[in-house]
Amino acid sequence: MILTYYNILFAFSILFLLFLSVRWQLRINIDFAVFFIIVPLDLLGYIRVAQAQTVNEAILANEFIYIGGAYLQLFAFLIVCDLCKITLKPTLRVSMFGLSTAIFLSTLTIGHNGFFYKFVSIEERNGVTVLLKQYGPMHTVFYLMIVGYMVATIWALIYGHLKKPEASIRNLYILSICMAIAVFSFFGGRAITRDVEFTPAAYVLAEIAFLFIAHRARLYNITGDIAENVLVNGADGLICFDIKKELLVANETARKIIPELRAAHADHVLPDQIIPFAEINKLIAQFEKNEHISSESMIIVDGNYYRVIIEYIKDGKKNVGYYVVLRDITERQKYLESIEKLNIKIQESADAAIAADNAKSAFLAQMSHEIRTPINAVLGMNEMILRECADKNILKYASAIDSSGHTLLFLINSILDFSKIEDGKMDIVNGNYDVTNLIANLLNTAKTNATDKNLELNSNIDENLPSVLYGDDVRINQVISNLLSNAVKYTDKGSITLTINALPKAPDCPDDEIDIRYEVADTGIGIKPEDISRMFESFERLDVYRNRYVEGTGLGMTIVYRLLEMMGSKINVESTYGKGSVFWFVLRQKVVVRTPIGNYKEKAATVELRSKKNITLYAPNTRILVVDDNSLNIKVARNYLKLCGIVPDEAMTGLEALELVHQKTYDIIFLDHMMPGMDGIETFHRMKEDNVLPDDTVVIVFTANALEGSREMYLNEGFDDYIAKPVELNAMVRMVEKYVNQKS
Repeated sequence: MILTYYNILFAFSILFLLFLSVRWQLRINIDFAVFFIIVPLDLLGYIRVAQAQTVNEAILANEFIYIGGAYLQLFAFLIVCDLCKITLKPTLRVSMFGLSTAIFLSTLTIGHNGFFYKFVSIEERNGVTVLLKQYGPMHTVFYLMIVGYMVATIWALIYGHLKKPEASIRNLYILSICMAIAVFSFFGGRAITRDVEFTPAAYVLAEIAFLFIAHRARLYNITGDIAENVLVNGADGLICFDIKKELLVANETARKIIPELRAAHADHVLPDQIIPFAEINKLIAQFEKNEHISSESMIIVDGNYYRVIIEYIKDGKKNVGYYVVLRDITERQKYLESIEKLNIKIQESADAAIAADNAKSAFLAQMSHEIRTPINAVLGMNEMILRECADKNILKYASAIDSSGHTLLFLINSILDFSKIEDGKMDIVNGNYDVTNLIANLLNTAKTNATDKNLELNSNIDENLPSVLYGDDVRINQVISNLLSNAVKYTDKGSITLTINALPKAPDCPDDEIDIRYEVADTGIGIKPEDISRMFESFERLDVYRNRYVEGTGLGMTIVYRLLEMMGSKINVESTYGKGSVFWFVLRQKVVVRTPIGNYKEKAATVELRSKKNITLYAPNTRILVVDDNSLNIKVARNYLKLCGIVPDEAMTGLEALELVHQKTYDIIFLDHMMPGMDGIETFHRMKEDNVLPDDTVVIVFTANALEGSREMYLNEGFDDYIAKPVELNAMVRMVEKYVNQKS
């Protein structure tokens, strides 16, 4: 019975090997081939052991079993990695093959010493010969190797499912089932019986799974040839489907046209909820019925027009799928439309330009308000969690929320800043600033992200820099912060270095000014020489595939370039691809206080220590009114003020605020601008008209409108001050402290 079991498995393994070699001889993967060759050898070993008459015959047959034992799980792992789209380094493959070979060679010592088996003998059970053995130390290494390969295979399946959307989900499920059977047969089979090995059956089942997957792989190879050899870098987008309309592959151009393709899993029908997918599915269905579609068939994606061409994918004479070509005809289509609208545009161009500018400003103001309002609530409530919670896990989660929230805020600010620059509404506002504080703020901001990536953040600061300069420190901070942020994002190991030096006096430099060189160097991925000229273009992201997991808008370097241009400077780049980059610029600033800053690190320690102090303001008698139509924003303000011992009055509408101001006198009123009904500006004017605001009552506008000129607009309306959302705890406390101290 046992011998029959092994013979049946052997016959199937030979049949599968012949079937694979005949049907897929031109498409076969070498790892597949080796696996299918070794399985029959492994089973032949089991058959010969069962028929052995002497110990030496059994030992010789056992060598065939260990060919499978040493190599089958290795090649199963390599096949899984290939199907999960995981690329292994050649050195790793060679190392694993070397380990398996060393294990196999050690089995040749069986019967000669106790290195692999301490003792061997044979015994007849149930009509077959059974090899009895006592395991030696090398067998333990063999056992650990098999377990290691199994763990690695399980990891590859999990990684492929989570991180490789291009991997076939159906294949992953099949492989996961096979892996579960293999693990059970290896660990649980011996618990059932020691006379029969279940592992060979698991390998034969794996062959069946691999044959099924090989059929699918053949279709992938056909479409892969089209995608890689015909249109991988072409102007046309290419999407391939099987005959069931399930996604096979899409080239990079198609992914750029329809970004949702990047997240689409292979072996899935594209969901109709996404408009471009729905239109493509509809056209495929039309093609399937009529075997042609109109030459004028097109789809519109993000305002661009694409002609759709659909043809069958053929394997010989058989239709095995479809390929869809997306050809950009935007310029042609827009040209045709422009001819029709030319006369109208000439007549209305002036009005349209004004209307477009007003609409854009209104949209940006509304977008700023609608996005910043919930961010204010999220960051504000999260700030209280960070301050009041003692649970380390919760603090860890809250820190992640804080980091992500500020990242989102940075992206929003980048878009708004770019819009302001494009519209010519960005101004350079000069003023006196402390050099040490500027540098400390830059490094403290970059330090968190650098630390999270285990990067070293260094600074080389010239001790002879003047302590106070005159210039736009806000824009200087923005430029260097962008450079530091980019350096951290594109550096995986090594260091980031900020260098600031005072340059020797230039002949054209006035006596009261100084040239300062700012430099940010990193050991990151570097930039290709041909890409340097493109990096300052709007929304441009370099080396897209390699950097596809790096977040950002592609506006950072554009903003840096434009801001430096506005300040009379320019950005310079030196980079070696794969080794790192250096960005630097020279800025001329007016000297206010020539006293050198001295040792920066000593001064920075004082600045950092001061910034880490707890809130010291305690003013329980300060009467404050908070007016906001968002209850969460009121709660944030209430919690912030609670830290100062202040319990504010609250109102959610302008009318409620008016009623409270008629009843009480307040020291400070925080008044939200954009409220339904009577907004903040109208409410403020009504308070003044009703003569209920004492001269010493400070009214501060709360707003999510962060556009250029907002501050001036509010001050012109009569407000005493302005605080932008999302409101930082320290910013609000400083604001309260400023006016409390003025009154005292």
